[in-house]
Amino acid sequence: MKKNLATGMLLLLSLFSFNLLAADSKAVFSTSKSKFISTESVIKGELVLKVNPVYRSLCKKNEIGIPKVQEILSKHNLISISSFFPNAHSPSVLKNREGKTPVDLTLIYRIKLSPSEDLQEIIAQLNSTNVFDYSEPLYLQKMDYTPNDSLLSSQYQFAKISAFAAWDVWKGDTNTVIGIVDSGTDWDHPDIEANIKYNYNDPIDGIDNDLDGFIDNFRGWDMSENDNNPMNVSSDHGSHVSGCAAAVTDNGTGVASPAFYCKILPVKSSLDASTTSIDNGYDGIVYAADHGANVINCSWGRTGGPSQFEQDIINYAVIDHNVTVLAAAGNGSVEEEHYPSSYDNCVSVASTSTNDGKSSFSSFSYNVDVCAPGTNIFSTVFNDSYTTMSGTSMASPIAAGCAAMIKSRFPALDASQVAEQLRVTADNIYGTAGNVTYTGKLGKGRVNLFKAVTDSISPGVVVKNWDIKDGNDQVFIIGDTLNVIDLLKNLLRPTTNLTCSLTTTSGVYLQILNNSWSVGALNTNDTITNFAAPFRVVIKAGTPQNAEVNLRLTLTDGTWSDIYSVKFIINEDYLNIDINDVATSITSKGLIGYNLSGQSQGIGFTYQGSATILYEMSLMVGSSGSTTQVSDYFRGATAGATDNDFNPVNTVVKVVPPVVSDFDAEGIFDDNGVTSTSPLNILITHHAYAWTPAPDNKYIMVQYSIKNVGTTILNNLSAGIIADWDIPVYGNNKSGTDAARRMGYAWSTDSAGLWAGIKLLSHTGTFNHYAIDNYAANGGLDLSDGFTDAEKLTALTTSRTDAGLLLAATGNDVISCVSNLGGNLAPNATADVTFALIAGENLTMLQESADAAQAKYDLVLGVNQPFAQSNLTQLKGIYPNPTDKQSRIEFEVNKAGKTTIAIYNSLGVQVKNLLNETLSNGVYSLIVDMSDLSAGSYIVRMTNLEKSTSLPLNIVH
Repeated sequence: MKKNLATGMLLLLSLFSFNLLAADSKAVFSTSKSKFISTESVIKGELVLKVNPVYRSLCKKNEIGIPKVQEILSKHNLISISSFFPNAHSPSVLKNREGKTPVDLTLIYRIKLSPSEDLQEIIAQLNSTNVFDYSEPLYLQKMDYTPNDSLLSSQYQFAKISAFAAWDVWKGDTNTVIGIVDSGTDWDHPDIEANIKYNYNDPIDGIDNDLDGFIDNFRGWDMSENDNNPMNVSSDHGSHVSGCAAAVTDNGTGVASPAFYCKILPVKSSLDASTTSIDNGYDGIVYAADHGANVINCSWGRTGGPSQFEQDIINYAVIDHNVTVLAAAGNGSVEEEHYPSSYDNCVSVASTSTNDGKSSFSSFSYNVDVCAPGTNIFSTVFNDSYTTMSGTSMASPIAAGCAAMIKSRFPALDASQVAEQLRVTADNIYGTAGNVTYTGKLGKGRVNLFKAVTDSISPGVVVKNWDIKDGNDQVFIIGDTLNVIDLLKNLLRPTTNLTCSLTTTSGVYLQILNNSWSVGALNTNDTITNFAAPFRVVIKAGTPQNAEVNLRLTLTDGTWSDIYSVKFIINEDYLNIDINDVATSITSKGLIGYNLSGQSQGIGFTYQGSATILYEMSLMVGSSGSTTQVSDYFRGATAGATDNDFNPVNTVVKVVPPVVSDFDAEGIFDDNGVTSTSPLNILITHHAYAWTPAPDNKYIMVQYSIKNVGTTILNNLSAGIIADWDIPVYGNNKSGTDAARRMGYAWSTDSAGLWAGIKLLSHTGTFNHYAIDNYAANGGLDLSDGFTDAEKLTALTTSRTDAGLLLAATGNDVISCVSNLGGNLAPNATADVTFALIAGENLTMLQESADAAQAKYDLVLGVNQPFAQSNLTQLKGIYPNPTDKQSRIEFEVNKAGKTTIAIYNSLGVQVKNLLNETLSNGVYSLIVDMSDLSAGSYIVRMTNLEKSTSLPLNIVH
């Protein structure tokens, strides 16, 4: 069963786009702080917010009395605000018996708006207030079953899971309750009625006798219609699921169930008209947890990204109420993350067929915990009838019935221990024909009810946390050595000689330096970590960008063994720069702040640890010859689209040791016509520089050398940085121009709001700033229908000094484009342009940093050439790269003088001297033998008259 990752790890992974998908420690975080990830199952017009406890005194059941929140909501078509769980109470303890923090439901609110509202924008505004622990859309959940018309007269699943032998030993207990959160049930069915858990404290008399906020909830509750009748209406799904888990057994009627005497609590969570959706599933989980369920089954879910609200509800059931939660793994027949089954603390159940092979429809992943029969399951349906259905919707309640049997057999086990007993006693089915393809992705195996209720020997050691660090920027690239730290916890019986072995099926990309860890004895509920001596893994040369890899930890204690797997992305094509007051991500394709559109992969643009104040930023290069051509990675001509014009040539890397600043980065990209429809045919070498000491600690410098690699002149070349600032509430921004400093800037009109600026540092060429009001009919560019190349060229080449002045006194959403207008660029010529990206607390601070950046640029880079005529000596390329024997290094000297070229390893130590001569102007090449160098990542650095340029080199053998 998956456990909670440490809070610090969650934040770390969110910030650095590091996605773990562990078989035990489920990583349920997105790759960014994006507003939301999937829209296919979002309920239009509805949001869920969790207020930070420090604002508790300002909150009521139907009001969030925080002025800046009220101001945001007042600008939209607000229908209602209500407490999501009006009957909830604040936790009475800070920590539970396991030291875990209970989930407080009293500060969760449901916001209803007009269905036409843009939830993505509203979420961004609300998150920027720092009032909420989260603000998210509400997701619609789908039932996970595949209808099947063939009927069976027998229930093969009981032989498969050894139920008959289990019932000889144990038949369950009527005090153990399974909450069936679904589309309702046929509560008067002859095979269900006797197993309903009735609430005798609230008989049907029109009075809330037990004072729980629900009138006459005698046999469960209908969460969607808010009444006391959980009878299924439009869908048989819930009644079938009920019978799969706990149909009345041994009554001479109909079908049996694994849970035998255990009871069910019906919680209808679908609207009467719903046939395939679960409309109030998470409300239903809370109800079941609050009303005595020991086990909760969720035969429903969705794909897309995770939700912290949904994770909160799972945690509430498991941590606050000691309930074991199980959920269907999904019916996509693909490797996917499916929620709620992929959340921490939720048992994910995949489906097997009659021969123990993976069911054709069943999804699979490292997040799966166990399998159960789910193909052709005969069970109860509405109107006292029976039918056959297939799906992980059927597998999950069969597993839930087994979990209830464990809880009734071993009542002292807590929710996590029940889940682990279910896991650890499952039968290994990877030897079954066809299953080898899914090794590690069908959990521990197919449930075995007999073992589950009889095994009192096996330990249950789980990996509670995978913590993988590179000791640097948490962007894992070729040559990095990763420290793999595991936190283990033994949930069940003590071990005597526990050993751990780390392996990988990604050996072509990863080399494991030390693969064993001897633990020895580990008592029940004890934890241990290898922090002092972590596993060490090296990323090999030749690893492609954004490669998905896995690590597998095998645990062994005598005859017992278990395997946990984790997958993650390595050799990502961006770097995070976070060494001074300003932090951002530099990518390999011209984007700044985020590696992908939609605020994905990256840390945005922050000031002194603030929330990001940027939505997107990109280099933009334009030419206005016979045709209008613009290359960029900004939003495209169609609303919602992105122009992916730039393509990485050499992945951006950190230069070690740095040459210019305290943090140097460099890379190469182009617009080669593959992803761009009308390329300029330019090759761009880019650098980023950052300094730690004041007064240079509030900006990052970015420099671009733009080479015309085409055959025609690029007329009227212009290059600029365009940024959609959200500081931090995008609707309260304004933009202005400091022409004397060649800077465009934006600021928040909120009290103590931040400021951000883009300053042109290059001395020649013409400074230009176009300030854009990002809404329709604004008197300037209208981007509501997209951003065409013609509009982009306008932003690059014409002036508009102010934005945010027309819509409201507090401003509006603004975009700023600061550019340098040059002349013509001939074939093989290179143009250079440099900018400073600045943040501060007021305009004066911004101006002081702009002046400091100009002084640093003039002193350190000393670039004073015309915009369209570069005098920089540069390395032009290394071919081939990666290499195993020889490579040709091409370079250009534009200033005659002493020139050196050397190769440095990843620690910055020179390992090979290639050139130390005085050269005249010209283009040169070297043929270098690399066979004497070990496989790995290197930097080739060229210095000419004390100015240096570098390129990465990868060697493979």
